[in-house]
Amino acid sequence: SAIRNEALDVVMLDNALDDHMEDDEKRRFAEARERRRRDRKENTLDAAAETEDSESTAIKPWRNARRRSTLRKKGRQQTQGQGQQQQGQPQQQGQPQQQQHSQQAGRQLAVETQAAPVPASVPRNALHSRRLLLHGPAYRIYTGIKARPDTYLFLFSDMLVVATRLGQTPPSLGVDAGSVAVMAPPSTDPGTIAPDSRFKVHIAIPLARGTTALKTSRDSASKRPGEDEEAEERRLVRQEERIRRACHVFEKNTSEAVVYLINRDIIDPVPDTVAGFLYRCTALSRRQLGSFLGSGILGENLHENPTPDEIEQEKIFHRQIWVSFLDRCNIVGVPIDEALRSVLFYVRLPNNPHSINVLLEIAALQWYAKNVEHAQTSKVYVPDSQDMAVKLAFAIMTLNTALHNPLLRSETQPEAVYRELVLKFRASVVDDPAVSGKRKGNVLRKRDQLRVVTIMEVPTEQLKAIFDRVSASRLVPCSDARPSAPEFDIDWVRDASDIAAPALSDEQIDQEIDEVYCDPGFRDGAMFNASSDRLPAKFSIDPPAWIRVTIRIPEPDPKFTIRIRVLSMPADPAAQQAAPGGGPSDVVSIVPANWLSFRSSNAASFIVRPQLVGHFTLQFISEGPNARYYHPIPSRTMVVEGAFMRNTVQMSWRRGEDQNSRARYMFGMDTQATKSRWVHSLQTALKSTADVPTKEILARVDKASRSLAALVPQQPPSSSSAEQSRFVGDKLDSATLARGTMGSQMAGAADQSVTPLQILAALNTV
Repeated sequence: SAIRNEALDVVMLDNALDDHMEDDEKRRFAEARERRRRDRKENTLDAAAETEDSESTAIKPWRNARRRSTLRKKGRQQTQGQGQQQQGQPQQQGQPQQQQHSQQAGRQLAVETQAAPVPASVPRNALHSRRLLLHGPAYRIYTGIKARPDTYLFLFSDMLVVATRLGQTPPSLGVDAGSVAVMAPPSTDPGTIAPDSRFKVHIAIPLARGTTALKTSRDSASKRPGEDEEAEERRLVRQEERIRRACHVFEKNTSEAVVYLINRDIIDPVPDTVAGFLYRCTALSRRQLGSFLGSGILGENLHENPTPDEIEQEKIFHRQIWVSFLDRCNIVGVPIDEALRSVLFYVRLPNNPHSINVLLEIAALQWYAKNVEHAQTSKVYVPDSQDMAVKLAFAIMTLNTALHNPLLRSETQPEAVYRELVLKFRASVVDDPAVSGKRKGNVLRKRDQLRVVTIMEVPTEQLKAIFDRVSASRLVPCSDARPSAPEFDIDWVRDASDIAAPALSDEQIDQEIDEVYCDPGFRDGAMFNASSDRLPAKFSIDPPAWIRVTIRIPEPDPKFTIRIRVLSMPADPAAQQAAPGGGPSDVVSIVPANWLSFRSSNAASFIVRPQLVGHFTLQFISEGPNARYYHPIPSRTMVVEGAFMRNTVQMSWRRGEDQNSRARYMFGMDTQATKSRWVHSLQTALKSTADVPTKEILARVDKASRSLAALVPQQPPSSSSAEQSRFVGDKLDSATLARGTMGSQMAGAADQSVTPLQILAALNTV
């Protein structure tokens, strides 16, 4: 308790000094802003108008490369259309059918079909005579890092049969290759399939216009179902205005701002969602954020005369918010003093000793809970108990003030401060002679007098390491005096070894990058900051170009640096061990270095170079005396996808009569030409069934599914087969009807296989 009270007193002293310094900083900052405003006002009206025009046409921060690419495509299409009208030359009817379909979809495929000619359109009156339109291998994709390369597709005029080819490629659920395996091109001739091939049929997807949908491109993470580009843009602009207003309200009434966002459906009334907003919305006042969390945990954010149940619920809710907030900070795998340093960059401790007490205590307990499991494998020291972690956290706050506060630094020497730190963890315990006698095998020592032994609750070498780190760099609290948000800019380069390489042009980005990188993963469709949210959510293991990230600040600052820390989780841990260099950052590497300096320039760049398939998190740790004056940069979790995700086709269809229940399958092709051919054939089949009743197609596909299930002898379903049917990749449900008839029949035949001739004969195509 003495250490806790001392820490609270010195933190309050630090806050008082920082408040005085912040008032001076705010006054100087306001004066400089007023001078700049007067200087701008003295400019000519023409220059001001030109500046306004350039600002109005500039790309807003929340528009990413994907949207800029879409706008450029629309502009080129309009220009081409105007040129054709002026020349009076209508579009040639001899244009390939592949290009017509892609124009109707609003998206041109990068590579036209160069293999064998695609099949002709299926006549509507020939539906009852089922035809094989195309067949060939493909990847069956489960996630961006997992796929099966042994999938084989049979496309008929009314359905798509998904099967597994046995004995060719081992079923790999964690493909982790730098390039896609070379596959045989698709064909329309069933004779190209080896007669001795064996297949296991999984599912039959109906090709009905009213129930089946085909997607050739991946939607943005912020787009909602049924929302076009213009509607999405209007919604994001509206949400951006609401978030800006909430930040302004947060300065005066924190609870009202949070309630405002919840009522506008921007965030959900869930602790984890509220914590995500508080963490990622870097424009919020850091001082008000600490007051909101501290007073909420104490139950002081309620209206007048709350009931005891309301107070308890308020405490639990805000405590969960603070715990979720801490989980997003850089507290895992780092010493406790570095964890506190990271937390103080995001939250300013309030001027209330009770709030400081609960915030620091919960932070120490959460750091202990997150690191105690890895204490044996990592090099981070973790105390033996939670109480010792809390005691160490409060002692570090006292140490920080004693070393760096000018009101106390002149009165004490560093050697004396270190001795005081050691004395706080030096304890005297009574050595029981009975226990020590038994341990040494001397029974007569039971009669000895009690002895007092001095022990160290925390090893001296750990205390010395903490003292050295805090002495070298102060635990600086964040400041609202002159906030400045680092800006992110993204482009693509060919040479990853040259940080100054020229960026790709817009045409090159449209042709190559648009198929690899997708929109940033906005949470709930709203972007809370314009910094790390601009990084793409997905990378490709085999990209045509490398992404270069440039961070800019208003002016060069030699007292501000950014350290980039990479936390990775590869899809295949064995591949990480085999990778050259080893270590925790093997999923991606940061080129040329993970240390960004702004000493001589206001911009610093780095290149993210994928190396393995898996997930990784980029943590941006601000360092230096002036780091407190910059908005913190939230961490960003991303994924490096396999190369099979570059050319994907997704099929979705409705299950039964429920409009909201849909099944989805995604397939990957080895080349863009193969994808083009499959897309055209699927679109042809869907177009040919446009006028056919959906029930008729479902009935035909259900009958075909029963015929395929009858090819092998039936076995009673066992517990093992039932367990296999629940596997996410090989779910044996009825794709054609909601009754599940095919699933029950195929469950017993999960270990059986058929020949291609049997499949064609069962479907009446031979």
